[in-house]
Amino acid sequence: MKLTVTGRKLEITEAIEQHLQKKMGKTIKDLGESADVHVALSVEKHRHFAEITVKTKGFTLHSEDETDDLYTAMDGALLKMEKQLRKTKSRLKTIKIKKSVARKTQLPT
Repeated sequence: MKLTVTGRKLEITEAIEQHLQKKMGKTIKDLGESADVHVALSVEKHRHFAEITVKTKGFTLHSEDETDDLYTAMDGALLKMEKQLRKTKSRLKTIKIKKSVARKTQLPT
């Protein structure tokens, strides 16, 4: 998994990167090496934004969160991304099962 962290009007510290690595290891671990994860963090006055984009072969997902604390915004965006990944994987599994059942039910000619 390739992780890119960008800060807009914010300096990315080692603590921020370690926090993201720790959380990503738990939530986005099943994507494999082909996944490209981009995290954009920004600050405007007292509003902290976290945007996460995950690109893999077959689909692209995007989540964002806004709070008054940067770490809470990162955790919220990661939670939303985890839900999207679970939903997408479930859909792909269902489609795969439907295709295999359709192939088995076809009569050979």
